[in-house]
Amino acid sequence: MARLLLIGSAMRNGCPKQRGYTLVELMIVVAIIGVLATLATYGVRKYILAAKTSEGVEMLRAIKEAEELYRQETFQYLPTSTGVGTSYFPWGATVPKGGSKKLFSCSTCDGHTEFSNLNVTTNHPVQFGYEVIVGVAGTAPVAHPEWGTPAAGMPASPGDIWYVAYATADIDGDGEALVYAGTSFTTEILSNNKN
Repeated sequence: MARLLLIGSAMRNGCPKQRGYTLVELMIVVAIIGVLATLATYGVRKYILAAKTSEGVEMLRAIKEAEELYRQETFQYLPTSTGVGTSYFPWGATVPKGGSKKLFSCSTCDGHTEFSNLNVTTNHPVQFGYEVIVGVAGTAPVAHPEWGTPAAGMPASPGDIWYVAYATADIDGDGEALVYAGTSFTTEILSNNKN
């Protein structure tokens, strides 16, 4: 029996005690994981919004190219809307909200004939509404209701013509529209910098 006691006491003294995690250590780990998850969520959301906005920029580039080709053939630009904010093809008079999509090939929508004449189309549903306003030198574009007027580089020569093409959507559904503009004044695509 004495021999067993000696072995038991030797094992207790020679082996380190097992230690668990304290509640504070576990809470720190949970807090770190929460911060990392928040950062990841923010990064993914920003990436998704950037991907959604690329449609507007690409379509405005296509409209810009089509308007310039149309002008070479007819010596004028082709308007697709009677006024700013009156018709966002293919959405009508309302700004598209919350990232919903609609087919661009809407044959009954205002502006369909004009976009067909420009040969601007896409096989994919769109989440932006598009419009093109045309004018002559000496007249400024009417301010966009969701943004204002991109007037940099307006033509000054009498008889010269201009156009402003808008892509408008409320991508994230927060009530503030994201607006891109392509103009005959500049080669850049302008933005209201919402996102």
